[in-house]
Amino acid sequence: MELDELNRLEEKVKNLVDNLKRLKGENEHLKRELQQMKKESTSKNQERIEIRKRVTTLIEMIDSLENQANNKQQSTINKMKE
Repeated sequence: MELDELNRLEEKVKNLVDNLKRLKGENEHLKRELQQMKKESTSKNQERIEIRKRVTTLIEMIDSLENQANNKQQSTINKMKE
């Protein structure tokens, strides 16, 4: 093996090692980002569930008020008929 060939091989190995180090760093960074996104997603899902529960409760309260008003109105009508 000539010296030039050895130099080229050495340069290729060095580039390979540098690229592997860079990719490893990128991979770690992406893993951290993914973990953060998972946490945010879980938090947002929990928030949506809580909002859905609260809206459902509000709708039920409105329905209850409407039923009470309708019952009162019907009662008044019935009294007027008597």
